[in-house]
Amino acid sequence: MTNATKTVLITGANSGIGLEAAAQFAEANYGTVILACRSLAKAESAQTALVDHVGKDVFDIIAIDVAERESAQIAAETLSAQDRQIDVLVLNAGMSSGDDPAYNSDGIEMTFASSLLGHHVLTMSLLNNKKLSADAHIIIAGSEGARGDMPMMTVPDFNDFADTHFDGDLEAMHHAIWKIQPPYQYQTMNTYVTGKVYVAWWAAALASKLPAGMTVNAVSPGSVPNTNFLRHQGWLMRNLMAPMMKLIPKSMGMAASVEDAARRYLDASSFTADLSGQFFASAPGKMVGTLERQSMPHFLDEKNQQASWNMLTQLSQISLN
Repeated sequence: MTNATKTVLITGANSGIGLEAAAQFAEANYGTVILACRSLAKAESAQTALVDHVGKDVFDIIAIDVAERESAQIAAETLSAQDRQIDVLVLNAGMSSGDDPAYNSDGIEMTFASSLLGHHVLTMSLLNNKKLSADAHIIIAGSEGARGDMPMMTVPDFNDFADTHFDGDLEAMHHAIWKIQPPYQYQTMNTYVTGKVYVAWWAAALASKLPAGMTVNAVSPGSVPNTNFLRHQGWLMRNLMAPMMKLIPKSMGMAASVEDAARRYLDASSFTADLSGQFFASAPGKMVGTLERQSMPHFLDEKNQQASWNMLTQLSQISLN
């Protein structure tokens, strides 16, 4: 199959990395690029900008709020009613709540909801309705911070936390984290990178459930301060830290361009089946650079992979048929 006959769907495609990814897939001659954005107005604006940028209109649009289960289900039903299949699913959208936690309509903290809840609903529904092609690639946005080796970004020792506070009940612990219930304490960046651990676990768990021929990977776009990601952050992060990161030379490995970040998604769309379920990011201790398979022990924890999958299917009310 040539790219000209392929369809890619990208969530969060109205700005930043998602917008650039849409341009790059179009420039790679994909026949259809579906812009999945929070509103049709945002999607239409992105479509106009992209047509002007790439010089052709291969773009379709759809509204989806990936933080909301119902919105994701409606979008999935709309796509399932169409006479086509999706070859590449780029689950790029996400946010961090800022200094104080925010919640979706189901009481799930928005960091977790936007990174994974709606993406899970969308993916499960498309799979159940056989709307992904036989060799489809599913790519979901991860983060270098999920490794737990970056300054000011800490992920929990999940097993110790469960043993200490939940009598070893991993699913109960994961529910508490996603709803910011004591003893879990919300901290902006810690919660964000913890959410990306769940993303890596989701990809690993899904890989074992997909039909043969399909692949799924968590892929970090790298550190990219020149996006809207920090719009909900506190004054210090938005007005001091982010501008400083933009000025750091690329050679120092602290920040990548939006173009480099989006290219990681395009590269991952050609990953082979033997790589399915793996999490790819920069080298340990780095925030940008060549993509490498991540093998930290907490990413390979099969008990937490399954427990978090079980928790997510309960909260989302959908799994594979």
